[in-house]
This record gives sequence, structure tokens and C-alpha cells, in this order.
Amino acid sequence: MANKNSTLRCSFSAPSHSATLLQGLSVLRAQGQLLDVVLAVNEEHFQVHKAVLAACSDYFRAMFTGGMRESTQDTIELKGLSARGLKHIIDFAYSSEVTLDLECIQDVLGAAVFLQMVPVVELCEEFLKSAMSVETCLHIGQMATTFSLSSLKESVDAFTFRHFLQIAEEEDFLHIPLERLIFFLQSNKLKNCREIDLFRAAVRWLQYDKSRRALASSVLCHVRFPLMRSSELVDSVQTVDIMVEDVLCRQYLLEAFNYQILPFRQHEMQSVRTLIRSDVMSLITFGGTPYTDNDRTVSTKVYYLPDSASRQFKELTELETGCSHACVAVLDNFVYIVGGQQLQYRSGEGAVDSCFRYDPHLNQWLRIQSLQEARIQFQLSVLQGKLYTTGGRNRSGSLSSVECYCPKKNEWSFVEPLKRRIWGHAGTAFGERLYVSGGYGVSVDDKKTLHCYDPGSDQWNFRAPMNEPRVLHAMVSTRDRVYALGGRMDHVDRCFDVLAVEYYIPDNDQWTTVTPMRAGQSEAGCCLLDGKIYIIGGYNWHLNNVTSIVQVYNTQTDEWERDLHFPESFAGIACTPLKLPQNDTQS
Repeated sequence: MANKNSTLRCSFSAPSHSATLLQGLSVLRAQGQLLDVVLAVNEEHFQVHKAVLAACSDYFRAMFTGGMRESTQDTIELKGLSARGLKHIIDFAYSSEVTLDLECIQDVLGAAVFLQMVPVVELCEEFLKSAMSVETCLHIGQMATTFSLSSLKESVDAFTFRHFLQIAEEEDFLHIPLERLIFFLQSNKLKNCREIDLFRAAVRWLQYDKSRRALASSVLCHVRFPLMRSSELVDSVQTVDIMVEDVLCRQYLLEAFNYQILPFRQHEMQSVRTLIRSDVMSLITFGGTPYTDNDRTVSTKVYYLPDSASRQFKELTELETGCSHACVAVLDNFVYIVGGQQLQYRSGEGAVDSCFRYDPHLNQWLRIQSLQEARIQFQLSVLQGKLYTTGGRNRSGSLSSVECYCPKKNEWSFVEPLKRRIWGHAGTAFGERLYVSGGYGVSVDDKKTLHCYDPGSDQWNFRAPMNEPRVLHAMVSTRDRVYALGGRMDHVDRCFDVLAVEYYIPDNDQWTTVTPMRAGQSEAGCCLLDGKIYIIGGYNWHLNNVTSIVQVYNTQTDEWERDLHFPESFAGIACTPLKLPQNDTQS
């Protein structure tokens, strides 16, 4: 029996012991019992237990146990902190609680950092984050900088980016250091900020102190004058004396005027001041058709997916004229919308030659020179700062012609044509070449053909054909490969969805098959966003109808992710990644 009892062993804990212990120590302190050291700050004295402070502060542990002369002193004078701050630290040591407000926070935080009381530092950070407001954030930011609190500084910066213009109206704004002002003005994270309002805030800061006028150009170079409206430049910028008196500021103004009056030369005037304030790529869609028999209307809607983490498309704006089966390309964050049809036709009869450029910053449309030939079911790509259209069809039939658009000249010109007429093909630019695949040509083999265009030699060559014949499909290029996805294949009197997906590596001139699509999509929109391929809408031949499905393929994992749904069932959607201004309607 004795042997059995000796093997019984259990551990128990009293959950209330820690609180009871602290309570007991606090009572000892209040009654003046067993106190063994006095801390002095200025004229104030605090009697405490060495063991309590050493247990919760690395500073006091080193002082009392590390052989320092203070370890033998009855009274220790502390410098570098306030009496109010020390009182809060001592109260915390005996209670695990600290009472904070905006009046005492700097003293308490200073003492906590000085005495290496990490829990109190964390509680101070938590309080300051909760106390963040337009009125307080700059002062909190100064504390974050003073005490090297990186997490708090990130919170201050994030808050300031969201509320910069309101903060700029506060008195504290006039006293922020130059480097902090520049940090905010040059950021792409500012939200709901028009450039004219940023300019006014910067000028207010400059005019507060006459000695700052010499800093005008180094501050105002971060205002993006070219993105202002012409009326703002004339009425509100050039009337400010700093802009006239400072040589560099005059140059910023001249740069903006040139940018405004020469829209077709804006591509060659790109600078840090012409970049839209955003680091986030969105997905934008243009037009489409429901393919209804009783209505030939096509969509005027422009939708957007805010970012790759979003699951819902939102309305952005409207096209001046509805379109479907247009092609889009982006150059310097301007969207070019080319060709397509403005009324629904099942053939090339409705092809148009009209071309537009969309400026997302000003939400403005600019009509550019029309194509030399109307086109639908063609391909458009950007290569070396120019746009290239290939093939397609119109009321005259299928095309082999290729047109090149020069933005500076606002002019389309013919270059070397394709080796045969094709329509319903797909294409994309990769490196210094343009690749075009599949489509309706002369023979079945044309549906597998890969054409390659070299703008340097103005020559087309055939490369290795695709594994699968396909038409009305999609192509998109990633960092190191070119993908061909979806489309359809004709067989006698029926059409079938092509679910196969394959990629091409130009260096190897070789195609490789990867995970197939889950549902068929032809005549669909397709683009790359953050390493994922989005295939939007189109026609599903298994269902024999247009679809709203959005399939998302992860190029890193070779997996199809959870489907999204487009707001409407459309074919002939054009889409592209694009940076949009950061404001409340686009978040």
C-alpha cells in the first residue's frame, strides 16, 4: 500500500494566487512594511520593494543585482524621467494596471521606455492607437518617433494617409518637420486627396515661416501638377507668388501646362509627377454583349475589381458609346479601347474603326485617330511604346493586315501583315516580340498555329504550334511564359468548349499542358492580376449560353481558385489591370 501511494503525484495551481500576491505586496507598500529602497525624482520620493521592481523591469534588475553602486544605496536619484511617469510605473508594478490619458501619456511612455517596462510600453501603444484622431495623430506620431515605436508609427502613417487633408488644417500640421511633410507628399498611399488640395496644404506649411520659402521647390516637387485640371493650374496655382518667384517651381508649372495641352505627347512626358497615386492594381472591364436575339444593344458599363483579394465587381463609370469585342491595352496607365462593335452582330458586319483613350485619374475619354480598317475579333498589344492590331474581320471579310499606332503622332500605319488572314485568334506581347495563336484561318491546322512578330525586322515567323486547336480563346503573358486558355473548337455542325490550358516558353519554343479549366469560356475577357489569370464571362457551349462566371487561375500553384461572378452574363468583355485613384468610391 505504501508503494502504491508513493507513485501518486499531481500538480495543482491556484488561479487567484498571482492576483493575491500582487494585492498582498500592494498592501505591504501602502502600510510601509518591508520597504527597502527610496526612488527620488526631482523633489518627489517613492518608497518601494527592490524585489518587486527587479521582477518586472530589466533596468531595475540590472541596477539591484548587477553590482552597481545603487544596489547598496537607500535612496536612488533617477534622471531622464518625470515623477508622474515613475508613479504610474510603480503603480503598475504593484497592480498590473495603469490609468492613461492624453495628459499623462508622454510621461508614462517615457518612463516605461527608460525603465524597460515592456508591458507598459505595449499598453501605452494600445492606448495611443485607440486615441488616434485628426487632432491627435501628429502629436502621437512625434511620440512614436521619439521613442522608436515602429508599430505605432505605422498606425500613425496609415491614419494620416487616410485623413491627410483634414490633418493639414490643424495647427500641429504647421510644425511638422520637413522630412515628414515630404514623406507624406511623395507617397502613393494618400487617399481622397486631389493634387490641388495637396498643393494648398504644402503652401500653407511654407507660408507659416518665411525661412521656409527657400524650401519651396524641394517640397512642391512632390505635388503632381500635371494631374491637376487646367482650370486649377490657371486659377489656383500660377496665382501663388511662390510658383512665379521660384525658378524650379516655374518649371513644375510649365511641365504641367505642356502635359495638359499636348495629350498625344503625354507618354514621352512621364515623370514621378505624372504617376497616379496608387500602388494597387485593379481589374477593369469594358462593355460586352448579352447575345440576345431580340436586342442588338451592347453594354456601356465599366466595372472594376478593386484588387486581387476582392470578390465583387463594382461599377466605375460608363463608356461614351457601348461596345463589345473591343480590344484594350494599357500604356503609362492610360487605357486604349480599340475597334469592336457598337451594335450586336454575329458576324463582322458590325465592326467599327473607332478608338478611345481613357484617363482613370480624371475619368476622361479622349477620341484618338481611327483604325485604317474596322475590326472585330482581332488582337491588340503594346510593344515598345506602340500599339499593334492584328487580323480580325469586318463586313469585307477576314483580315491579315497589321496596324501600328504611334501615340506621339496619333497615327495608325500598316506594318508587315500576317502570313494569312485570321480572325477569332488571341495574342499577347512577351519580351520584344508579339505572339498570335489559333483563330479561324484557311485550314484546321491554322487553329493551332503560333505566329511571332519582331518589330525590329518587321517580320512574322511561325513558331511551334499549340497542342490544342482553338478559336475565340485567350492569351496572356506572365514573367516567363505565355498562356493559351479556353476558346472553342468546331466539329461538323457543333461547337465544343476547349478546357485545355497550355503555356509556351519562347526560349524553348515548346508548349506544356497544365491543369484544365473547370468550365468552358470563349469570347471571354482575360488578363493577369497579381500573378493570377482572370477569365471573365464569355460563351459556354456546354450550356449553349453566355455566362457570368469568372475563373481564376493561380500561375504559381497551377490551381484554379474559387470562382467569382461578373455582375452580368456577357460575352465580348474587354479587360485589363490598371491603377485607379484611391478614394472612398473605389475601395
